[in-house]
Amino acid sequence: MKKWKSITALMFASIFLLALFGVYSFNIPKVEASNKITLTYWVPMGAEQALHYKSYNELPAYQILQKKTGIKIVFKHPPLSSSAANDQFNLMIASRQMTDIIEWGWNGYPGGPQKALIDKVIIPLNDYIPKYAPNLNNLLKKNPDISKMIRTVNGDYYCFPSLKELPIDAYYGPQVRKDWLEKLKINPPETVDDWYKMLKAFKTKDPNGNGQADERPFSILRGASNPRAAFDYCSFLVGAWGIKTDFFQINGKVRFGPLEPQFRSFMNTLAKWWKEGLIDPDILTMDRKVIEANVLQDKIGSYLGLIGGQMGTYLTVKKGTSFDLIGVQYPSLKKGEKVKIGQNEYPFTGRGAAISTNCKNIQAACKVLDWAFSKEGYEVMNFGVKGKSYIVKDGRPVYTDEILNNPKLGPKEALGKYVPILGAYVQSREYSLQISFMLPQQKEASKNWSKVTNEIALPPLSLFFTPEEASKLANIMNAVNTFYDEMFLKMMTGKYSNYDAFVKTLKRMKIDEAIKIYQNAYDRYMKR
Repeated sequence: MKKWKSITALMFASIFLLALFGVYSFNIPKVEASNKITLTYWVPMGAEQALHYKSYNELPAYQILQKKTGIKIVFKHPPLSSSAANDQFNLMIASRQMTDIIEWGWNGYPGGPQKALIDKVIIPLNDYIPKYAPNLNNLLKKNPDISKMIRTVNGDYYCFPSLKELPIDAYYGPQVRKDWLEKLKINPPETVDDWYKMLKAFKTKDPNGNGQADERPFSILRGASNPRAAFDYCSFLVGAWGIKTDFFQINGKVRFGPLEPQFRSFMNTLAKWWKEGLIDPDILTMDRKVIEANVLQDKIGSYLGLIGGQMGTYLTVKKGTSFDLIGVQYPSLKKGEKVKIGQNEYPFTGRGAAISTNCKNIQAACKVLDWAFSKEGYEVMNFGVKGKSYIVKDGRPVYTDEILNNPKLGPKEALGKYVPILGAYVQSREYSLQISFMLPQQKEASKNWSKVTNEIALPPLSLFFTPEEASKLANIMNAVNTFYDEMFLKMMTGKYSNYDAFVKTLKRMKIDEAIKIYQNAYDRYMKR
């Protein structure tokens, strides 16, 4: 554990240099105009940009990029629907009609990015980054742990990455009706027992004051069909027992939550909450519209949700009423005990702009993509047009009122008129600080959700599976997850309690082989 902690600390200390100094220390290569060069670029368009434009060719950030590099880009966008985008991506690959540049979440490619290289869909960039991408090359030299994260199992760089500047602020977690707490004279919960007492009070003491027993003490908001996804994502409640609901590690040994004895205690707690009517029944279908309507109709006392899409939205909609929210810390078993896991995110998740094997001008493609990693590119891609969408105040880029106080648009939608928001560049932490955490409740929530050690979290391992392992793992986990999702609901609702049989079935479904695959990938990561 000491070795893991020291390596983790070193990794974050190293990456923190990126947050501290940003890309501002990088050299900007001399750009020579090359108006004859045209590149094609396939990338899903964000909803915020689609409000304003039909193509990224109209987006100011990319217009500036083309002007600065002297290279014309023809953007191609799939439909906004993620399933339709996935279908178009697959069709593009199958037909071998790849654009010069493809921006995508390459972990979703069957077999992972290494297989995309083997299939000759995209090219390895090991020889090209040092030669044609000085800004990205400098970033990787100064931040070896980022370099480690963006290489495949064979050590190949495969994309210009989409990165987040560290520290990454927590943005998903438990949110509680603060006005209900104050009305019932209850302190914000810190332990599992505190949560139970709070939920019971919400259930029995009519905190919404309408004289009806219509309160739903706890709910979940997450873009998934099964509530287990929320526990997998942020480890709420289960983290109190020092485990996760999926894969994690202790002292370098990979484990799977349901196989651990503490998992029973977690599920028994959920089952107790359910039996006593403390859990919103709508989480069985995860119907977001219904759950959100109940939040706004003062029926839900607490929930797992986003700091922007939920907390920020609800506080804005209910402004001028008594409605108030507080993001509370993840519960522990004992007061004052540090929780070992919460929402945990790394600066790279697999998305990036890769150069396809169809590209005839690799140098030009590198030049275009590398510009976003320069000082000027960092400012433009994150903040847009100086004097319009941002100004520089005391050396710090600050979004203007057009973005932060637009009477017709929310901050993200207003910013989408200028920048991609998500793309192959380093997303500034200022985006979170100025846009995602505009309200004091949001700032407090992120601070409270960060009171965890995350010491049992696994690093990002998707790039460290061999194509064969990735394929085998997918086959195992597709079956396991279907079964697990079904049993999770049954155990939570008290319809099934034979944990031994549940574990035996998981083992029959080869969960131990999946753990071994994760262990191999983890060992490779630690040795790199």
